[in-house]
Amino acid sequence: MSHESTRRRFIGVAGAGAIGLTAGCIDGLAGELGTANDTDEDGESTDPNGNESDGGSGESDDSPSIDGGAVVFVYDDGPIEDYEQAFPVHQEFDAPASTGIVTEWIGREEFNGTDWMAVNHLEELADAGWEISSHTTAHTALGAFELVADAGPDDVRIYPEQRNHGFHHGYDLEITDGNERVRRTVVDSDQDDVGGYLEFAEPLGTSFQAGETVERYPEDVMHEFLGGSKEELESLGFEVDTLLAPYDIVDERTVDIAREHYDGIANVQPGSMVNDPDTFDPFETRRDYFVEFTSREAVEAQLDQVAAEDALGILGAHTFKEEVTPERIRETLEWVVERDLEVLTLRDAIRATAGNGS
Repeated sequence: MSHESTRRRFIGVAGAGAIGLTAGCIDGLAGELGTANDTDEDGESTDPNGNESDGGSGESDDSPSIDGGAVVFVYDDGPIEDYEQAFPVHQEFDAPASTGIVTEWIGREEFNGTDWMAVNHLEELADAGWEISSHTTAHTALGAFELVADAGPDDVRIYPEQRNHGFHHGYDLEITDGNERVRRTVVDSDQDDVGGYLEFAEPLGTSFQAGETVERYPEDVMHEFLGGSKEELESLGFEVDTLLAPYDIVDERTVDIAREHYDGIANVQPGSMVNDPDTFDPFETRRDYFVEFTSREAVEAQLDQVAAEDALGILGAHTFKEEVTPERIRETLEWVVERDLEVLTLRDAIRATAGNGS
């Protein structure tokens, strides 16, 4: 199926997602914005075919651009459906995407109800211009949760507002009210007559008040989730610049820690896809789902806004979900074509807007 007669050229820096390339972090982006070309031994800019460029115009067919509006597709978790369903449709439109990879899930079969992409699948995506993003080592929620019930010194259970940290046993949590701070290992999680709880191997040893106390992962554990994922993906040969936060849960502490490892986070403020490119901050991103939790009318309305405001839209989906079909992905890409919007990876969107935000 060809869309050549109607589609606008979708942008992807030549080789930006390719194996083994090191384009550099945010500190070095200012010098990269005018061209997507490589630099030869003499420092001259060259295009992917080896032709020298004087670099004076700053114009290149391969430079990331959001003039006239652009969108970024960011897929969650790394299921095999990203490769088998989303990838072929994006290839029809010559449109890249970003995929958030949980490193412990790479290559797993029949886990959590699906199979997960192996390294060879990720390599093929990257070679086609897709971005490989981190989605943490084990799909752990990165934010803090407030306690909704008081806890005493002899208690081995706490009751947070959400039980996301109970999905992963064996990790340490930090319980703190700003004054007192204890560290305990999660050994169980369930519900009782009080509510959803996390259970520890030993009592808290001190009292904590509901509404004044949070439970969260200690800083060293957060660095393990974020830095460890990036290191593992890079050891496999991928350039990894961005993070996709599990469960769309991000707080200020998450952002501060993530800044030490990444150039941006895809989903800091979920619920809207529309980002102002003139004030774009890659650590204040807005992302919205384009099949799940929404309607066709709502997605088209937001794409209309992206086009009208020359904005940057960040869209997400879980391709293993039944409602996220190749037909729905194709339909959305056709809407993008109709509105004459570019399609970028998140990495290239950050590069295209570098220096615009606060």
